[in-house]
Amino acid sequence: MSDHISISSAERRMTLFGRNTAIEVLNDPNIAIYRVHLAHSNRPGPAINEILSLCEQRSIPIKMHDKQALSRISKNGRQDQGVALDIATPNHQRLDDFLDDARNNLPEENCELLLLDGITNPQNLGMIIRSLAASTLQGLVLPQKGCARLDPLVYKASAGCVPKARILGCPTIEDAMASLKRAQFKLLGLTGRGQDTLSCADGFQRKAFLLGNESEGLSDAALQACDHQVMIPMQNGVESLNVAVTAGIIAFRARG
Repeated sequence: MSDHISISSAERRMTLFGRNTAIEVLNDPNIAIYRVHLAHSNRPGPAINEILSLCEQRSIPIKMHDKQALSRISKNGRQDQGVALDIATPNHQRLDDFLDDARNNLPEENCELLLLDGITNPQNLGMIIRSLAASTLQGLVLPQKGCARLDPLVYKASAGCVPKARILGCPTIEDAMASLKRAQFKLLGLTGRGQDTLSCADGFQRKAFLLGNESEGLSDAALQACDHQVMIPMQNGVESLNVAVTAGIIAFRARG
């Protein structure tokens, strides 16, 4: 498993951890769960008993581990509370696989993506995922390097939308931009220095909106690769918006 998105060609899944997160997920019948991992060191108590009961009700396998083995599974031994679980994420896949499918099956269809460049705050990432899941955008491109990992903090901030959203994994922002350009996507970078507004996106069938780091904005590499630098007009001397708010504006902007 990678540190960010656990995706394989055969089965798409991710690992969450923590007792409250496990109980929340186990109580959601819409989320398919492969197995629950528990540490031998867990003491009986209300949370562990509820997890065991829910697993029994849903016939979900439980695998026991020593503390060190569980830490390797959760990737966060300090906060996993002796509990991890593997859930299905059918809408998560590799960016290049998604582009291959689009190239072969939907050659003329409009496609709009969000591409994140150095979004490190789990709260922001979760809110972006929630907006994307509720919109008609076709996917969120999430580089493994430089962005927050998908974990319980992101899951909570997304209001449980992480499994619902189409999340497209790739190694780096540079890899993502190169793949998108090969697939004839226009790269539209959101920046306060942009000379175009969001309406310019309506002129392109395939486009990816690039959102930059919470404090520094888009990286130099992203700015250089952008086909257009786009801004959101603002009043009263306000210079910028929270990146999650910007994502929401893009996801639900007026068309036509």
